[in-house]
Amino acid sequence: MMCGSQTPQAIDKHTGETKTYSSSDRLPSQDKARLQRSLGGNYELGKLIGRGGFAEVFLVHDKRLKRDLALKALRPDLMLSDQLLTRFRREAETVAALRHPHIVPIYDIGEADGIAYILMPLIQGESLRALLLREGPRPPREAGRILLEAADALEAAHEAGVVHRDIKPENIMLEGKGRRVQLMDFGIAKAIDTSDATPGLTSTGMLVGTPHYMSPEQAAGDTHLDHRSDQYSLAVVGFQMITGSLPFDGESTRAVLFQQMVGVPKSLRDLVPDVPVPLAFAVDRALAKEPKERFPSMAAFAEAMAGPDAMPLGSPVVEAPAAVSPTPTVIQDRPAPTRPRARWLPWAGLGAFGIAVAAFLLTRNGPPAPQPAASAPVAPATVTPVPPGPGPTTTSVPPPPLPKPLVAGAKVPAKRADGAAPTTTAKPEQPVASLTCQTAITGRKWTDAVRLCAAEGDRGSATSSRALATLYQKGTGVDRSDSAAATWFRKASSAGDAQSAFRLGVMYATGVGVTQNDVEATALIRKAADAGVEDAWPLIAERFEQGLGTKRSDQDAATWYRKAAESGNKASQYNLGEMFSRGRGVEKSEQEAAKWFSKAAEQGHPGAQYQFGMMYIRGRGGLAKDEEVGLQWLDRAAAQGHEDAKKEVAKRRRP
Repeated sequence: MMCGSQTPQAIDKHTGETKTYSSSDRLPSQDKARLQRSLGGNYELGKLIGRGGFAEVFLVHDKRLKRDLALKALRPDLMLSDQLLTRFRREAETVAALRHPHIVPIYDIGEADGIAYILMPLIQGESLRALLLREGPRPPREAGRILLEAADALEAAHEAGVVHRDIKPENIMLEGKGRRVQLMDFGIAKAIDTSDATPGLTSTGMLVGTPHYMSPEQAAGDTHLDHRSDQYSLAVVGFQMITGSLPFDGESTRAVLFQQMVGVPKSLRDLVPDVPVPLAFAVDRALAKEPKERFPSMAAFAEAMAGPDAMPLGSPVVEAPAAVSPTPTVIQDRPAPTRPRARWLPWAGLGAFGIAVAAFLLTRNGPPAPQPAASAPVAPATVTPVPPGPGPTTTSVPPPPLPKPLVAGAKVPAKRADGAAPTTTAKPEQPVASLTCQTAITGRKWTDAVRLCAAEGDRGSATSSRALATLYQKGTGVDRSDSAAATWFRKASSAGDAQSAFRLGVMYATGVGVTQNDVEATALIRKAADAGVEDAWPLIAERFEQGLGTKRSDQDAATWYRKAAESGNKASQYNLGEMFSRGRGVEKSEQEAAKWFSKAAEQGHPGAQYQFGMMYIRGRGGLAKDEEVGLQWLDRAAAQGHEDAKKEVAKRRRP
């Protein structure tokens, strides 16, 4: 049965705290009688089945059609003005026009002496919130399915011009045994969030919304929210479903709102190592602080979650011909888009996370723009970039220097005895530095950068080719094009640039800008790994472990995991610990397993914290048995949502 999802919370704009209501704010019996009279004789108003900050939900029996319905009545103390009631009716009419299998329909709306209500189906199921409270985090596959169905519903609403504004687990109903998503409460937040005097506030001076799920722009009080605000809120729900925790929390509502605006969430992969590649990428990008950094639509969000092999909602990416250098479509000079500082995430783990992170960093944050050759930050220390090729040379005879004007008081050189003009030693003029691909990028002259990088790349410069590929990926100075980026990465890779080989390999692995090809991806990533590109080490290990584009080999996987683990990659440290504990690809050794679990646990890997804690509890791996220390590690893992750790802690601390 639908237990009545909560309607939007009220937040005091001045104090930043959530408004709470006492029992006296609820519908008194006389108001219920007014509701019954308004419903007429064909409906019987039943018991209260749910309540929230702004409404109460009652069971209603339809006598004619012999069915149970739900009635959501807004609280009468909201001071419902004629304007608000008109707005409420208009929003309800808009939502009632929506026809979608994942949106709860509206059967009727009404008003009984100042009490506005909505009549809708009674969903046989429960809310996502109730499911999470009872069973905890959802398996990534189930979480992805719920997100896809919700995104599909929101895309339909957004196309009709409806923004939900209050996406949260309470408003996501799960119907029947299959837990089919049913989104509800469309339009209610917008209907309530209005005032004649102050846009964005209710008549009681309250900002409408649920702090933990608000987008940054909503938390900042922006009254002009669009579809990207719903995308952010749905990503928060996805983060919570997968990890068991919210990306942002605080001791007060004000603290939560502040975190929504400035905080950086932990990566899904750090918290749940086996989260699928596309899902991790999609949720991470949808949680961007700036709306323009998120997906352009819910359809694009859904495509990203479904992955490169399942793209029913958009057009496929067509690869540019490899043999032809794309002619850059130069747009007006502009500053590079400001993006959040990328936090490097571990590549490897249970599943293909390495590919996800690579795709995320390449398409969302992108690498930094190339710098002058003196510092060359675009190329790692282990790769020697090919210097830019020489530009065209011209020979000309400079005109003779003009005589310098005399300055008052200056000493005039005396004439020579032979009558010749006095000789002076002219200081050599400083050469004017010519503009190159690198210097144009440093000076943020994007039009020149695109032109020069293309010319230098065509002459064989790997560094310039890679720089232009980066500009295409970021859409800086040119129209963004993954296929063009792939073409220029291919040029740079062919010229010997290992970093470009790695990035092109990631594109082949994910199908971004090129047709997905595991064999080509593995060959390029292996080339980069052999050349010393550290980012490629955990990814090639994962491909050997899973047999992606190459013959499966635990021995090769362990070799590359060790290299990555020794460089500090915590996911690789965890994976290497797993291999030692099971004797896969290496000789079984509990001592070595404990060593690598310890290193990953210290860096905050929840799986490693669980394994290391259990080794202490059992006295394995050369560790002295110590249940207290073991439980401390289990507590850390449980705090990050590790299910086995939570069960173990509950079992061992059960009174």
